[in-house]
Amino acid sequence: MFMNQSWAFDLVPDLKVALNGRSYPIGAQVVSSAGLGVSLWGDTRSWKYGFARVALNGATSVVVNRIGAEFQLFPVSILGVSAGFDSGTRNFGPRFVNCGQYECTGRVDRLYLKGQLFAGYKKIILNFNVRSETLHSYETSKPFYDELTLLHGHSNGERLLMLNPLVLYQINSEVSVGAISFYTRALDSGGFSHLYGPIAAFSDAHQWSFAGGMGLNESPLAHSAITAFFTIQITLEPSLQVTDLSFRRVSYSSLF
Repeated sequence: MFMNQSWAFDLVPDLKVALNGRSYPIGAQVVSSAGLGVSLWGDTRSWKYGFARVALNGATSVVVNRIGAEFQLFPVSILGVSAGFDSGTRNFGPRFVNCGQYECTGRVDRLYLKGQLFAGYKKIILNFNVRSETLHSYETSKPFYDELTLLHGHSNGERLLMLNPLVLYQINSEVSVGAISFYTRALDSGGFSHLYGPIAAFSDAHQWSFAGGMGLNESPLAHSAITAFFTIQITLEPSLQVTDLSFRRVSYSSLF
């Protein structure tokens, strides 16, 4: 005799919009992510749960536009992997790049795999991302410029490895300070770019969050210089990502 068993999963929609910017090389873009997640096990009021999520991501600075899809699998909320693809078009050549030597416009596709670890101890928070990307440009006559990493890639494609550690100390439930690093290595052409420095973050535990800092920006295509960087984000609907705990009206203290 067999018993019928049904499985019911509650789908959790999410939506975020953010403005990202930096002072050198100057630039800003509006980014958005709309997703649908499902809890696989555990209690989402703490970190002891797992989830899966699919998302549609987009970004625009008017002259540069990207859109893509992503799948995330977190067996435990603080540790997971993501895979995605996006395609972008560029209609602007920056002054600091020799666009006669490098292709600055046209279409560039990205295929990526990312791992993420989120951990904490008392008031210290660690967020570590490692990301592998394969870029393809539809211009085959010369190397292409990548506006996101400030690197150039071979005309027939480029592989990138990105490391992004973030360490924060919570002053209170809303304000944190720490340091961040964005490091990217072009595995085929051999160049690297690096932005690193102190950072401060604020979240009002409702919808808005802000993070900003200042540090050294190094790149083979742009002069090394001190740059300010920031992101302002509004969470219209929180996702199942552990970083959205506060927007789900759950205290971060339940993490540790």
